[in-house]
Amino acid sequence: MLRIAIAAAFTLFTFKEILASDSRIESTKANGRFKPLDPKQSLSFPRDHGSHDDARVEWWYVTGHLDTRSGKRIGYQLTFFRTGIADEPRSARASAFAARDLFLAHFARTDVQAGTFRFAERIHRTGVGAAFAREDRLCVANEDWRLEEVGGQLVLFASDGGEEISLVLTPEKPPVLHGADGLSHKGPESEAVSRYVSLTRLNSEGWWTRGGKSEAVTGLSWFDHEWGPGSIGKDTTGWDWFALHLLDGRDLMLYRMRGPAGSPTLFSAGTLVEKDGRAIPIGASDFTIEETARWKSPASGASYPARWVLRVPRAGVAAEVVPLVKDQELVTGKSTRVTYWEGACDVTVPGSSIPLGRAYVEMTGYAGTGGLGAFR
Repeated sequence: MLRIAIAAAFTLFTFKEILASDSRIESTKANGRFKPLDPKQSLSFPRDHGSHDDARVEWWYVTGHLDTRSGKRIGYQLTFFRTGIADEPRSARASAFAARDLFLAHFARTDVQAGTFRFAERIHRTGVGAAFAREDRLCVANEDWRLEEVGGQLVLFASDGGEEISLVLTPEKPPVLHGADGLSHKGPESEAVSRYVSLTRLNSEGWWTRGGKSEAVTGLSWFDHEWGPGSIGKDTTGWDWFALHLLDGRDLMLYRMRGPAGSPTLFSAGTLVEKDGRAIPIGASDFTIEETARWKSPASGASYPARWVLRVPRAGVAAEVVPLVKDQELVTGKSTRVTYWEGACDVTVPGSSIPLGRAYVEMTGYAGTGGLGAFR
């Protein structure tokens, strides 16, 4: 889903300095770096899993559920962000050391048995050994955190505080384009759109290390990649994003864009991915989200929905989504300056404990002005 709020982040630049520069959400210079998304442009993989230099904002995002050999359950999130801060082509750079991009990253883990949630954040300007994203293929890094495609598989590594996750992710389905030809509209404005591509079901194998002890892990992961101008629409107050791996082999992505009163907008949407990889678009009128519980954060004071019933009647889907740990909130004051809830969940038959699958959920905009960052 949309991680637009990263544009609020800065390192040596203040927010006002970024806005005062020629780097704006939509490029107004004919020869500028940032370009509107072309609906006629076709995508090609694996190249389009790589970076897009003409996009103002871009992010690569992986979530997953892992089972250890000893029976533990681990949820994880690893997100890489890139936001352009110079609206000029490389040929116009006055210095090879001048910053063109900011790179930010979040790494979070949920230990289900221990009931704990931990996260780390990073921010860097473009630089050798600091952070980068290749344009010819998927290869993005922030210090030693890394996500790279090798021989059709994704290789992932992240570490924090003596804890490491090292995984090989193998796609079980082809890339899925969300929206019309991969154009996902989040609001009525022309710039409130992104290219949105997913690998919805990744067989995951590797190692989880903590306290000097490593365990083999297996599970399923979900990969999202979006890029575009960097807007969600001026009247949008937040979003709720759901990614479900169902036991019947189907995958379901839904996002609810919330308007000023918190009600879903007409730009809420989703995609049902069949077992054979066929993608079926879901419109705002095709699904409902019922909130059945809430949780208040002791860190931010925000009140979040904490349990949901999702219904997609024409797909025969009725599912209850239940967080595995209540507190899975990230307060990212050192990087994106966004406060959001992103967490591992179970999926069951509504009103029962009968399992239907596993899910990840993201919620933004519930922590007041800090819920979306500086950009709308």
